[in-house]
Amino acid sequence: MKAWEDLVGTALLGTRRRTLDPSAQPAAVQELVADRRDPAEQLLAAAAVLATFRRAGRQPLRDVRPLPVAPEDERPFVPALARDRLGRLLAASHPDLLLEWLGIVAGTGYRVPPEALPLLAEAARTKAALRGPLAAVAGPVGAWLGQRNPDWAFLAAPPEESGDVWQYGSLAQRRRWLADRLARDPDAAREALTSSWKTEPADVRADFLGVLSGHVRPQDEAFLEAALTDRAAAVREQAADLLGRLPGTRYGESMAERLRPLVRRRGRVLEVTVPQGERGDGTVRLRTLVASAPLAFWTEFGPPAEVVRMTVEGCPAAVLRDSWATAALRQRDETWAQALIGADPGGRTTPPLLGVLSPGSQAATAGHLISRLPVESFARLVHELPRPWTKELGTALLDWIARQDDHRLVSHAAVVIARAVPAECLRHPLATTRLTMDAGPWRRALTETLNFRREMYEELA
Repeated sequence: MKAWEDLVGTALLGTRRRTLDPSAQPAAVQELVADRRDPAEQLLAAAAVLATFRRAGRQPLRDVRPLPVAPEDERPFVPALARDRLGRLLAASHPDLLLEWLGIVAGTGYRVPPEALPLLAEAARTKAALRGPLAAVAGPVGAWLGQRNPDWAFLAAPPEESGDVWQYGSLAQRRRWLADRLARDPDAAREALTSSWKTEPADVRADFLGVLSGHVRPQDEAFLEAALTDRAAAVREQAADLLGRLPGTRYGESMAERLRPLVRRRGRVLEVTVPQGERGDGTVRLRTLVASAPLAFWTEFGPPAEVVRMTVEGCPAAVLRDSWATAALRQRDETWAQALIGADPGGRTTPPLLGVLSPGSQAATAGHLISRLPVESFARLVHELPRPWTKELGTALLDWIARQDDHRLVSHAAVVIARAVPAECLRHPLATTRLTMDAGPWRRALTETLNFRREMYEELA
């Protein structure tokens, strides 16, 4: 816009050095400044008119069609107390507690008030975990918003029943479609997955295997074996993990056959020969063999609790223990998990192995670890415990932290425990007993969080 550029240039230089050229201005501005003799007054009058025009001047719109009205949502709003708590959660920016709150609402017949949806959508835009439960509680109003703001497209109700969603939908829509079909029509889901498998990007292939992990079955063996030769390492690792969950696979048996000539017992010693080959590191290949072979392979060398404590020769003992842990996690073998935790209670594989145990065994093993490990070591372990926690484990951890004194690592563990224990633990004595005046800040924060979460559930009951 030449008139505006001329006006800005004059303002920058000042009217003493340069005066406004009225002939460069629109006709309406020329008439307005024609009878003004002061250059500064001419400039300010022209600026007032042009600035207003740039902000609001335009031809009236014609044939305007109003936006469609959002579909009716007959669900009742969350109760008033829950609505107030939502405002506090949004103001305090606690995405983990907000995620839990949305999950509670999603399990009820309530919906969130529409005026809160924009703030919730903005929070979910940067925190993907919020999107699923938010889409559920937002309902048709959320879908209406998602259709009009590309940043909130995850709220738009996907056409799940449409045959085109698998081919043309977003990744989130395709993941939901695949998960739904794996549960309702597993054969159709697998047919769709195999038909597009070769054309999917590597990260999407790995992502879809993650969706399949909750529905893997023996018939998937051939598909997963083919995925073991995938170009992407993440896909190969996922495929090996899923194959490890299937009992009696050809893959597992072949790994055991390759491993058999490499292991020999001599008294209390396991003699291991590292495999050699033209390609790849021998230790890496050994890890793959041990992690992929059925754990029943090792019964000929002794019971798990004995085998894991044997002296190892020929390779680092940690290589075997880490690979046994991987196999125990894949095969969900509780006996091996208990043996490995007992052999190395403070090891880095202990937290995930605890997730293999039954609820009662989890709590008992946690109590055993509390008695064996220094407070600092157990506090570090708390951060890595797999979730969700069972009621038994949550109670054991609350009992433990109730006995602790002020310590930096304990205070960090308290934050995790307060937010991760299940709802059944929220009436623990830690939350219901009045604090003494000398209670430390971390203990007060722990109690406040437990009570905050308990009130969330009560308000939405």
